[in-house]
Amino acid sequence: MKKKYETIINLGTQERYSISLNKRIRLLNTFCIIWGHLILIFYSIELIIGLVLESINQDAITFQFFDYKAFFSYLLTLSSLVITLFLNKTSKFNGARILFMSAVILSNLLASLIISPGNYLEYYFILLAPISLMLYSNKSTSYLFLLISFLLFLTPYFFYVVYPKDYVDRLLILEILCVFLVIYLVVNYFKESNIKSEKLLSLERDKVLSDKMILEGQEAELRELNEFKSHFFVNLSHEIRTPLTLIQGYTNQLDFKESDKENKQRTVIIKEQCLQMQNIINSIMDLSKMDSNEFQLNSMPVDLNSFLEKHFINFQTLFAKKNIEFTFNNKTLKTTILVDEDLFSKAITNLLSNALKFTPNSGSVAINTFFNNESLTINVIDSGIGINKDESEAIFKRFYQVKNDITKSQGSGIGLAFTKSIISAHQFSIAVESSFGNGTCFTISIPENFVNSTTDSLSKEPIDIIEVNKTNFNEQPNTKLKSNKQKILVVDDHEQMRKYLKKVLHNYEVTEAENGKEALNTLNNNTFDLILTDYMMPVMDGETLVKQLKQQQNKTPILVLTARTDHQGKLSMLRLGIDGYLQKPFMEEELLINIKNSIALYRNIVEFDKDNSPEVLKNINEYADKFNIKITSYINKNLNSPLLTVDSISEYMKVSRSTLNRKVKSLLGQTVNQLIQEARLEKARNLRAEDPFASKKQIAEMVGITNTTYLFDKLKERYGINK
Repeated sequence: MKKKYETIINLGTQERYSISLNKRIRLLNTFCIIWGHLILIFYSIELIIGLVLESINQDAITFQFFDYKAFFSYLLTLSSLVITLFLNKTSKFNGARILFMSAVILSNLLASLIISPGNYLEYYFILLAPISLMLYSNKSTSYLFLLISFLLFLTPYFFYVVYPKDYVDRLLILEILCVFLVIYLVVNYFKESNIKSEKLLSLERDKVLSDKMILEGQEAELRELNEFKSHFFVNLSHEIRTPLTLIQGYTNQLDFKESDKENKQRTVIIKEQCLQMQNIINSIMDLSKMDSNEFQLNSMPVDLNSFLEKHFINFQTLFAKKNIEFTFNNKTLKTTILVDEDLFSKAITNLLSNALKFTPNSGSVAINTFFNNESLTINVIDSGIGINKDESEAIFKRFYQVKNDITKSQGSGIGLAFTKSIISAHQFSIAVESSFGNGTCFTISIPENFVNSTTDSLSKEPIDIIEVNKTNFNEQPNTKLKSNKQKILVVDDHEQMRKYLKKVLHNYEVTEAENGKEALNTLNNNTFDLILTDYMMPVMDGETLVKQLKQQQNKTPILVLTARTDHQGKLSMLRLGIDGYLQKPFMEEELLINIKNSIALYRNIVEFDKDNSPEVLKNINEYADKFNIKITSYINKNLNSPLLTVDSISEYMKVSRSTLNRKVKSLLGQTVNQLIQEARLEKARNLRAEDPFASKKQIAEMVGITNTTYLFDKLKERYGINK
């Protein structure tokens, strides 16, 4: 019933209308409903009283009391109210208002002059002006209705006289006018007050909405910044832990009883990795210094050709290893620039490192220098993977990294921010032009007041061109002899890490792959006793590689080496069914033991498969599947019960406790308690995600754990969920 009334009250309202108009439409509908109910109630009471009195006085019902004038008057009024509601429904509010006000006037005139004259019903005209105030926003309209209502009030006294002369003589016109005015002014005061309140509320609402939008924007920015920082720390951890692993590994291998040559090779690698870590830390420290007011440039004239040629020579070998064509086109010979050589060198090195990182094998990279209008321009151009245009400006923000396969495992998101800070500190400018898949061009513009040149700036021919031709370093003579050693595929994007692992695994036949994609190609034509893979790699990371292998039903044991220390990464890999997960830096002996055990287990599985027919293996797999479904469905069904224990499950499965544990361990790789705990934590995490406002106690009860603190400690440890 309530919903029906709400529907009638809202007839004719629309979202495109103003709040004020919708409010007046609702008021008109409300007036119609109230007036209609009053007519029905009072007329019903009149009929009941008439019937009762007639039956008492005359012992029969003859309807002599029935007043046809009143009946038709009420019927006319009700019809007008229904038509008013219909007009509102069809969005004809003006016509509905006119009809309603006409019905008020006509019904009051009929009541006071014809139906029940002399009963002071003309006083109802006092309501006409206040009603018009609520239905019309125009003040002049309400003034008009005030005048009409007062004149209509006087009608039974002076125009269509229904009262005796002495009644008319005693009428106090001035006092009656005051009553009309006072009631009108009181209603008008509350209307104005309501309008002011609505305006204030509207302003407050707009302010709240505006604040909400600002807060949502800030929340999105903070979320994005947290994502950047999280990505930064994960990648930074990866970049530091990898050289740290090499340092630790080669330090343990130092043996002064051996030849100096072996030790020198190891110390060279240790120094290289120490220098790499130092460079990473220095970049972070230098970036923080750039924000300091105490930071000052140590600028001096630097020969541009010699400066860039030095960087070109330093990167020659690195580009050649990837078979990338690397050129230096110099049109600004005999030019000096005023720069802080050390800092500007870091900026150029960052740009060349990016070009090396994002340019695929057999690509091209070039350094170009030339004069452009009133400035000197240095371009670093590559044919790499490129950047989306909408991300071109964002790449210079701190911690920002373009989302691609390479940045998932490399970089910290501070290189280009540091580069721009250096360029801006020199009062130079840097810009980027790129599109996805079409390479990138970084342009450094140096104003002429920082340049001293004797070169003809209009010259278009290159004065000095240096080029490194493509060389295929990947070609190796296919002269490998057959070996009885067990075969291991090492997948890691870090060249020195692959070399180190190869030394550690000298008792095995090791094949190298730079990323997951390369590993899959290698596995298409070769079989291995074990796969040892890094987690974070460009092109295809370790997690994607493992998923692909599991989809191919490749049973080769997999060990994962990673610099990641978060629980989520470890769990996501373990859920895929890997055989081991080692964090860098690791102990060589631990790695070798894991490899030995994994290969031994794999050999047992292979032998078991050989010794049994396909039918037996199929029956074993079917039994394992049924056993898994039976026990997990029982656990999920009774998860909210604190009485769910190993004993209750063994009773349900109709086996002893020890037999149950042995079967679960062999078939599912976990203990029964681990299965129960995993299911409870998973459900608790889902419940928390579905209803963030649910109390901790409620969640704990729903997963059958009585100790709330213990549950949320485990959730934080497992999924990083805050208490």
